[in-house]
Amino acid sequence: MRDRIRIAVAKALRPSPDVLAGWEGGSAAFGIVDAYSDIDLSFLVTDAASLDALYAISEEALREISPILASHNAPPGRYYKLRDAGDFLLLDLCFFRVSDSDYQLDVDRHGQAVPLFDKADWLHASGTSDPAKATARQHRYAELQGWFLISQDFVRKELLRGRSADAMAAFWGYTLRPLAELLRMRYCPARWDFGMRYLDLDLPPSVHAQFCELLFVRDLKDLEYRFAAAQAWGTELLNELAERVGSESSEPNGG
Repeated sequence: MRDRIRIAVAKALRPSPDVLAGWEGGSAAFGIVDAYSDIDLSFLVTDAASLDALYAISEEALREISPILASHNAPPGRYYKLRDAGDFLLLDLCFFRVSDSDYQLDVDRHGQAVPLFDKADWLHASGTSDPAKATARQHRYAELQGWFLISQDFVRKELLRGRSADAMAAFWGYTLRPLAELLRMRYCPARWDFGMRYLDLDLPPSVHAQFCELLFVRDLKDLEYRFAAAQAWGTELLNELAERVGSESSEPNGG
């Protein structure tokens, strides 16, 4: 079914003069497709292209394979659920205009795109030398440096109040998510803003296992223990990253 969907959509869109290139990303770009993977199809189009018309062409091709049960807009793309595609298979269909600043072809961030077609050598993989990306990471580090420790009070207050749900929500929002960012800055800076996705690929196995140990909490007492460990780890990473981020910002084009 994956091949049928990919081939059908590419075949339907390719004749359009507004469609310049197409590729598959997501799990396929990282070589980790499994039985639960979505199909991530992206197409580069002219600035004058009607996205509604291109989605209509794509939907017509999809209906020849299976009825469409649902679609959901999730910029920069749209998800499709086909009746006959099984329980887990979704199509994530994206269109990027030529004038867009990012086609998501950065190999370090998005993997090695699998070309579907390329009418004029549009598909040039890029790296992470873009100064804007390094600058955004440096700004986020500076924000965490000033806010991470202070924001832990939100967790601490809910623990003292004995509010389990509130404490857990604060732990995830103010401790674990920033901790994941710091770990990525340390071990996979190109994807520092990917949250908890692909952590098993981006962190050393022992570090990934250590992080996962913090995720599963039994009760408030257990949360207190894991919160203390996560806060200490975040503080350690902030100190460890200080010199590295500082040296980046002092380099030419470093922001």
